[in-house]
Amino acid sequence: MTTIAFGGGPTLQQRRGFTSLRDGTHVPGYRGYCPQIKYRVGKTYGTDTHELAQTRIHVHPTQSVTPGEGEPLVQLRNTLPKPTGDNKYTESMVPGYTGYIPRMTFRFGGTYKTDCDLSIDEYMTNRTTHDLRQGDLRRSVTMVPRLTATSHDPQVRDQLDRYRDTHPTRPMLMEDRRPLTEPPLPGYNGYIPRVKPTELGLGHRYHVACDNGFNAFVQETARHSMNTTGVLPKALERLPREQLQSAPAAFNRRLYQKDGMVPKYTGYIPHRRFVFGNTYGDTTRSLSICSHDAQSYADHVAQKYAVN
Repeated sequence: MTTIAFGGGPTLQQRRGFTSLRDGTHVPGYRGYCPQIKYRVGKTYGTDTHELAQTRIHVHPTQSVTPGEGEPLVQLRNTLPKPTGDNKYTESMVPGYTGYIPRMTFRFGGTYKTDCDLSIDEYMTNRTTHDLRQGDLRRSVTMVPRLTATSHDPQVRDQLDRYRDTHPTRPMLMEDRRPLTEPPLPGYNGYIPRVKPTELGLGHRYHVACDNGFNAFVQETARHSMNTTGVLPKALERLPREQLQSAPAAFNRRLYQKDGMVPKYTGYIPHRRFVFGNTYGDTTRSLSICSHDAQSYADHVAQKYAVN
């Protein structure tokens, strides 16, 4: 008998018979993947793998892939597409293909062609099932009659008219709304414009930051509408004209504040490396980048040279 080192030796069946392994049992010391083995305790590795092999998780589906030597016959549920040069998933996938194959990562123990065919077959079945369900859903939606708006109901209209006649000074429900620029309560998780993408929310309490953001948003919206269409949006018509024309008091573009920078600020401060012997706050307050009163350092420089 030729030794195993030279390509001969006993067959797989002879080896399993020599070791008396039961059907489905892995050889102790096998380092490959075995599903659910980590959840079993108290028995030997051979017994656990034998019992796991009897469960449905290890049973291959009924097979029609053209079998190779020693491969089982696999009966597919779909007819796999022929390769045309443009389609991706075909019946003759070549080993070494590195593209994505649906469900391929969940298969093991078979040849590349068998696993590819089974994965493609399962993908086609799932896609067909999904398309059928979507079609059923669209037909069900089409068959259901459309809902009628409540405002079209004559009874609702008559009740609203009667309410207006009996309460002429009381505002209607739709008119009794919070002002557009009123800050929400702390804990509100909705979107607040201009707070996160700008510096309006830095170093402020939630109420002040929200007030700054809403005021800046209203002002920019009003300015844009007047420049493009010349008409204010309806949501801004009830706001005071002063609030639409003047910028918010806290809307400041300055990065380096006159009060100095907070200690442990890790950003760049011009000329700080040349000042010694003072605390961080005194150093930043003494620099020209922080000590001016203009809206920005560029405005400060322009005013300085204009005076000179």
